[in-house]
Amino acid sequence: MKIDNNFSPILRPAIRECDENIASHSLQELYEIKKNRLGLSDRAIQKLLGIQLNSLKPILEGTAKQINLVNFIKLANFIGIEFEQLASSYLPTMDADVIGEIQDARDAGYLVEMFDLQTLKKCGFLTSENSTKNIVSRIKKFFNLKSLYDFASDDLGRAFSRTKKTSNEKMREFWIRSAYTQFISIDNPNKYSRSKLIEIIPKIKPYSRNEEYGLITVAKALYSIGVTVIYQPCLSKEQVRGATLCINEKPCIVISDLGKKYPTLWFSLMHELYHVLYDLEDISRKCYHISSDYGDLMLTNEDRADYFAQQILLSDDKLNFIEGYINSHINVLSYAQQWGIHPSIIYSTYCYKYDAWAKFNKYIPNTTKALKTINMNPFESSELVQNAKQIKKLLIVNNYE
Repeated sequence: MKIDNNFSPILRPAIRECDENIASHSLQELYEIKKNRLGLSDRAIQKLLGIQLNSLKPILEGTAKQINLVNFIKLANFIGIEFEQLASSYLPTMDADVIGEIQDARDAGYLVEMFDLQTLKKCGFLTSENSTKNIVSRIKKFFNLKSLYDFASDDLGRAFSRTKKTSNEKMREFWIRSAYTQFISIDNPNKYSRSKLIEIIPKIKPYSRNEEYGLITVAKALYSIGVTVIYQPCLSKEQVRGATLCINEKPCIVISDLGKKYPTLWFSLMHELYHVLYDLEDISRKCYHISSDYGDLMLTNEDRADYFAQQILLSDDKLNFIEGYINSHINVLSYAQQWGIHPSIIYSTYCYKYDAWAKFNKYIPNTTKALKTINMNPFESSELVQNAKQIKKLLIVNNYE
């Protein structure tokens, strides 16, 4: 039987640059060719190799549940091929149940190597009852993969180490790949314009006053100039505030809900826009940049990005001025309206500087209302591609394209 090139990788793990005639034959055929060439009987070969006929026959027919390694090596030597070549001819002829067990074992090993399964269960992406088959099916459908082993085979693969990964590194890759898959599917058709972005940035902060529709309105405007913005929640262990990717020479931004405070969404957006303006070429080479509470993960300048975001939303002069009125909620509301920002931005900036969260936290809303309109939680969907289609539909409303 000829080896099918579409067999799963486990069925051809050891094919090296072997003779094409060998690769095109089953183990039984290779045995018969050698037997006929030597003019020997099965019994004579059995005696020659020291293998009982009831052990040899199941190996040749692919029905052996367990194989004696010494017998397998003897057979390889008799046929005159390398052990790896013999294995490549043998595996496709094995019983389907045995092949399934081998494939499940290989899948399980790959899952443990590439994914933090326990954390994915804790955050609800997987259930504790999932079998290996179900986990493979969930991941393949979610990322739209033909094979589980395509997970790390795209252009993003060069950005991640092939060495043993920590739990945080696995979750970071999962999070970034989730965003990457959506951005590829959204495929923003609008040309990126840096000059238009510079024009838009000073006009963004007044939209923060509209908790429900401000963020989606800004996302639509940015989409129209080639900057795609989506939301992804933080996953356990991965303290991500946001990320910037460069796909098809266009900037793509992910904002997260770290801390679940409304003003943080705007701070994160401005922070990532700084990276778009000043670090896009560098990010393009590295594929992505993550802004994290653990610090700078890609060696871009996070302090400058933080300072840029703060100055756009609430400059040092305004912050110093409002500090004298911070205990008067009426005054804070009045100046927030005058400066065109949501009052929670004033409170959160002050609290960040003076660690006064306990006193003013009641004036800082959570992210629930804003995130209802920008898009759903992608990790609750079955397919990222379908999630991305809904986001794209949302972003191009009102003919922003």
